[in-house]
Amino acid sequence: EAQLKVFTASPINEAEQQAALMAVFESFMSCDPETAKKELAELVKRLRAEQSSVFRGSGASHINPPPGDVSGTMTQVESPWERKAARAILRLAEQFPGDQGAMAPLFLNYLLIAPGESFFMAANEPHAYVAGEILECMACSDNVVRAGLTPKHKDVSNLIEMLTYTMGGPDIEFGRLEHSEEGSHTLVYTPPVPEFEVLVTTVEPGHEYAIPPCDVPSILICVEGIGATRSAPGSDGEEPLRAHQYELKPGKSLYITAGTISLVLVCDAKLKGPLRVARARQNLNY
Repeated sequence: EAQLKVFTASPINEAEQQAALMAVFESFMSCDPETAKKELAELVKRLRAEQSSVFRGSGASHINPPPGDVSGTMTQVESPWERKAARAILRLAEQFPGDQGAMAPLFLNYLLIAPGESFFMAANEPHAYVAGEILECMACSDNVVRAGLTPKHKDVSNLIEMLTYTMGGPDIEFGRLEHSEEGSHTLVYTPPVPEFEVLVTTVEPGHEYAIPPCDVPSILICVEGIGATRSAPGSDGEEPLRAHQYELKPGKSLYITAGTISLVLVCDAKLKGPLRVARARQNLNY
């Protein structure tokens, strides 16, 4: 019945399409666990057979198969999306055996994000981080609802009701250049919401950069390299009472109060790589 709604939904009626997608997603997520586990096993078996390389438990051999039916198991060339979804399903099924959430890539966009790229995730949109490291910034929330791929509490019924079922892919953003000078530059990532934005500053070895005072507080975290901070003289030329000297290394964070005097980021000339920090604050460009 849910599949029938998908096929009969009007291509020009967005509400009808979303209702059909909701029906399919609900039937998928609310499926009997034993039935879902059996269907997942069959899907994994088929996808492994379709891969041109031998599937390894580590998931390291999830490579793109060459065009054409090389192994004799494929009858047609896979689209890039199908290859990506297949690799994701195989990986998730290995990490979470028997979890029907491993089939979720069939409903979602599969994104490979390169360093410096970002995208905005609106409220009530499902998402899952599969591999790698990212910097996530979100508005204050006490409502995280999970439905799969986790050992934590799952609330499938609430998730089904709260999702927007918006279709389409996100826009990939590369950051807007906020400042650029010899040895340093800052990119700002501004989402279409007033709650937050993220600034990423890079300081090359042997250089420094003074973060100007801001009217709102911010949180700074070091994401790459080693460096230090110190305070700069105020607008009157006077040295502040506190030196604000802190060592920076990946994972180290600082809370910068509103109106704080300029905080200088320093990257020692002896280092081989740059210092890179991210700052989250209220969106001043909204």
